[in-house]
Amino acid sequence: MGTLRVVGRGGEAGSPGPFVWFVYGSSLDRDGFAAWAAEHGYRLPDFSGAQRVRLAGFRLSFDAPSRSFGGAVASLVESPGDAVEGLAVPMPAEARGLVDHKEGVMSGLSVPFPVVLDPLDGGAPIHALAYRTAPARRLLAEERPSPAYLDVVLRGARASGLSPEWVARLESLRR
Repeated sequence: MGTLRVVGRGGEAGSPGPFVWFVYGSSLDRDGFAAWAAEHGYRLPDFSGAQRVRLAGFRLSFDAPSRSFGGAVASLVESPGDAVEGLAVPMPAEARGLVDHKEGVMSGLSVPFPVVLDPLDGGAPIHALAYRTAPARRLLAEERPSPAYLDVVLRGARASGLSPEWVARLESLRR
């Protein structure tokens, strides 16, 4: 069995205070997230303040390898004219380690970066942290998404009330 290469403690780069996490992938599925949190000794974050949002100028890119899902999972790449929907989840500063762990920062799989999100229900833009595949860990080419991963993301997108257009776009990835 391989070992997990840890490149830093969760939250080491840290967040000096509360932050907003842009959730667009498997963490949308609360049941799956709850199981992961319990397995890793974390308390499940409070999603009650989450807002449905859109990240303009990006698209999903299936260039991140995942053993747990048996194939490619989503990352974000810049793409003018495109957008990705998800949730803006307010998080306390002490949750940065949990988020970095869940997103794969500790193993070097992903890196955080700042984004500005537009609430689907209107309102002021929201500054948040999003995560994407670290350049050194990207697959050589984008692949079709793992069917198991896509099922989880779709379940979470529906449960989170993301737009019917976004859900249909995710569904189209099955073909």
